Amino acid sequence: MLQVLPADPRTITPALSLLYGRWPDSERSHRVQEALQSVASQKLDLEHLVVACRQGSSAVLGAALAVVRPGREAIVWLPGVAAGESTDGVAGILLTELARRLDRAGVVCSVAFVDPHQSEDRKRLAFAGYPGIADLCLMQTEVSSTTAAPSAFTRIPLEIIPWSEQRAGEFARVIEQTQKEGSDCPEVGAFRTGDDVIASHASGAPPEPGLWQLYCRPGETQPSAILLLGATGRSDEFEIQYLGVVPEARRRGFARQLLIHARMVSLARGKTRLNVAVESRNLPALSLYTADGFHETRRYAIHLRLHPDAVPVAS
Repeated sequence: MLQVLPADPRTITPALSLLYGRWPDSERSHRVQEALQSVASQKLDLEHLVVACRQGSSAVLGAALAVVRPGREAIVWLPGVAAGESTDGVAGILLTELARRLDRAGVVCSVAFVDPHQSEDRKRLAFAGYPGIADLCLMQTEVSSTTAAPSAFTRIPLEIIPWSEQRAGEFARVIEQTQKEGSDCPEVGAFRTGDDVIASHASGAPPEPGLWQLYCRPGETQPSAILLLGATGRSDEFEIQYLGVVPEARRRGFARQLLIHARMVSLARGKTRLNVAVESRNLPALSLYTADGFHETRRYAIHLRLHPDAVPVAS
């Protein structure tokens, strides 16, 4: 009979080996060592690493991991199962236990990102309560002086309000306004507050000055749009973490202006590429980014589980 337990010092390494089981043998050991180094430097939290063993045995037959992030969300890794074991059975038990742990931790949104063509993995996730809802399209564009001309940004005059801790509440309110009637993962947006979104993108550290901005029309006191830029793992890139326009200001060219400003900021910081992730059902956003020169670089299927007692954000 299988039992699911939190990983301990004896089982962490074999558990990680199973989680990286999809990697070639020549790379798996390196990936495991990188993960252990990330744990040692507190960049990776294994609090929700669970293993499946037979009663009376310490041999790891399966492993699953969820990484809880600020903003009441968690990223769920695909379970790894030892050769010769029932992948469906072991993976299902592990995912069920992870769901219980994440519910107790108060996580609202648990998300797994999967290759859209991995049909068996997707079936297991759906059976365990993580249905597929859409695809996540990763897009990228080059940044140059030609595409970041300051003259283009002045076509629609906008006043910029930079981020500060004192304005955190205002940024959160604008985020919630831009999520109304939105097409980008509405299943998630309905349950995440503006504070959740800010916490998720800040990841425990304040943003670099000049990367998070609100935008107002001259003479207006209420912001019409918001842009959050952030660093990636590469020194030559920025990513658009969040771009939104309040419903009453849409279809007036604000989003295109924000993209121009994103390019200007990126170029001024020495970046040559700009990335963004767009949900596949968000056709207006896909059209916007494609028209602006972004192209798709990769795609993942989104599998989502919500806390059973999650309460929608008040409209």
